[in-house]
Amino acid sequence: MLKKSIGIALLCIAGQAYSADIIVTTTEDIEKDDKECSLREAIEYVNRGLAKAGFMGCGGENSSSTIILKEKNTYVLNKHIAIKKSLTIRALAEVDGEFSTEEKALGLHNAHIQMKGTDNLFRVNSTDTLIQLNLKELDLEGCGKASCTEQGGLIYNKGQLILEHSRLFNAAANLGGAIYNAGKFGQNLTSRVEIKNSLIENNKAQRGAILYSELPAFLISQSVLKNNQTLDNSATNIFSAGQFANTSKEQSISGEVLSSTILKNKGILINVMDGMGLNNLTMVDNEDTALRIHAPNGRAYVANSIILRNGTQDCQIITGDKTLSQNNLLTTSCGAGDTIAPNQFWNNTQLFAESSDKSEGMCQTLNENSTAILCPYSVPKGQFLGYMRPRILLNYILVNESPIVNRGTALNLANPTVACEAADQRGINRLMDNLFCDRGAIEITIPTSGSLVGQDLLKGEIAKFSIEPYLGDSDLIPKQYCNAIVGQNPDDQSWQDGCLKVVQTKTASKGKTVIDIHGNVVYTPNSTWHGADIFELQVVTSSTRFNKTKPYLTITTQVVQAPKNEMEDKAVKTSGGSWGGGGLLILLGLMGLRRKLKD
Repeated sequence: MLKKSIGIALLCIAGQAYSADIIVTTTEDIEKDDKECSLREAIEYVNRGLAKAGFMGCGGENSSSTIILKEKNTYVLNKHIAIKKSLTIRALAEVDGEFSTEEKALGLHNAHIQMKGTDNLFRVNSTDTLIQLNLKELDLEGCGKASCTEQGGLIYNKGQLILEHSRLFNAAANLGGAIYNAGKFGQNLTSRVEIKNSLIENNKAQRGAILYSELPAFLISQSVLKNNQTLDNSATNIFSAGQFANTSKEQSISGEVLSSTILKNKGILINVMDGMGLNNLTMVDNEDTALRIHAPNGRAYVANSIILRNGTQDCQIITGDKTLSQNNLLTTSCGAGDTIAPNQFWNNTQLFAESSDKSEGMCQTLNENSTAILCPYSVPKGQFLGYMRPRILLNYILVNESPIVNRGTALNLANPTVACEAADQRGINRLMDNLFCDRGAIEITIPTSGSLVGQDLLKGEIAKFSIEPYLGDSDLIPKQYCNAIVGQNPDDQSWQDGCLKVVQTKTASKGKTVIDIHGNVVYTPNSTWHGADIFELQVVTSSTRFNKTKPYLTITTQVVQAPKNEMEDKAVKTSGGSWGGGGLLILLGLMGLRRKLKD
């Protein structure tokens, strides 16, 4: 077979040449002393100590231990690669023969490493020192068979493993469908796994389809775990096989799952034991029990999470458990929780705003569904990870009537209280006042800022654009509710969705504007005028309506029309929406979502 080579010139990042990084120049799994550098050869070069002379076409004088793959290329492996020295593997874009770090959506442009044989991809083998393997912006695909190996379908880790903005999928093993994490070794060294901003899906194992860890030494944060399957009912998808020797009250929390969405997995999700903490999770619509809980020393916590519709019961609490359970939204099988910050039981029937109450799909409008508290899981355009957006329903008189939004707890110095995570799954910062944080993986954002939307037209055309990206995590108010919220339309017309008002700012009106419940706008010029129509679109959303004095969100809009012989056909969308005049007052008013309307 002919080798597939990647034409690469200089490695140039932000104007500086990073010639010290090791550039992989072929996608094939080869070991041959030629001018091509394969992934296997690059790793072996690091394992051998980065000789000045290079190794089989890889590296050279002053080489670093960072290995560069070209984004969106597939690199095949026929058998695993042993990792014996600390190194980093990451993807970069190549533009005109040079690598670039131009800003992009992380996770959408990954390099792809695929196992063609029946094996795992990497085996980290620390001995006397802790080896660290960093994997960034990579799609790691397993062998796709019933079993790829005994331990770790993608990675066997005996060291420090860190994954960021990566996807782990289609792997299988007896222990650790995606990852097997070894325990203690050497002179009191402990293997550890950290997974951040990543997607783990479609992995299978007898025990630990997502992660099998000999000890609770891991951190999974701001990630999505879906469609994995653990077959052994005595185990779990994230499975800790044993505990650290220290089980006293001073034992630290060493295994954590934080700010993540977990859905549609098969088999019990997590066995919670002493030394583990779960916070701000959305664990919903899994086929079996979410949590098996047994922490007899009280050195574990489950807090600020949504744990609903998982198998026949959301939790299995083992006799003698003393886990701190605080401020979760769940069902009675998980218990009432701590008296300082008790759990809230959910007894309603429809969880998702989807036509069949499914956990994935398109979110219904407030018109179509007025009771479901979550949008189904979906991946927004231009993003790597999806999520389930909490909904602010129209029957809420105060925001904290929601079982999710503004449902934090007051921190109590006299009693242990688990604060919400500083940022949600998307990286959006939560308010410093813990009382107003939201349960689950997502913190609701309120639309407060932006600048301009619009479109450039040729004469005879119609402008079509959307304001949906500028609504934050809110929905437009259906038109039939507008009279009750803002009163009669001052134009003596029937309200449109969003209680739309079109306010001219710098020009007289030159067209007709129509909006639908999804935020799609159609602007029709009233003649073949030449110039601009500049106005404000003012709309009311499910969150801004709580500001009784300033319920409207203002989005500045500009439509430019020109003769066909004067400009090319183009549609220009500029970013953002704006509160317009008095923006600061409106922003302060909307803080009622977090502060004024807390009662």
